[in-house]
Amino acid sequence: MLVLDGVQDPHNLGACLRSADAAGVHAVIVPREHSAPLSAVARRAASGAVESIPVYQVVNLARALRAMKEAGIWLAGASQEADTDIFHSDLRRPLALVLAGRARDCGD
Repeated sequence: MLVLDGVQDPHNLGACLRSADAAGVHAVIVPREHSAPLSAVARRAASGAVESIPVYQVVNLARALRAMKEAGIWLAGASQEADTDIFHSDLRRPLALVLAGRARDCGD
């Protein structure tokens, strides 16, 4: 899964959805507040990904992350300062990749 915290630009939300779909992500989770809406702009930027990948809006992102962790889903965050990049990480387990902070917008 992909968890997006603070993606407020609909173009960037669409780009994140498009990238998630291409990477085989099973679902995208976004907070209901302080997040770009799944508008026509986001849908166009997603290039059809909205139709093939479920997007869940949650009221409380911290509670949703806690529930995922309790369900056995590993949580991984992205950081420029990480010791290992995503391409050299073992992702063969139930996993939610959390993008937030400075990595808020995936961009194109």
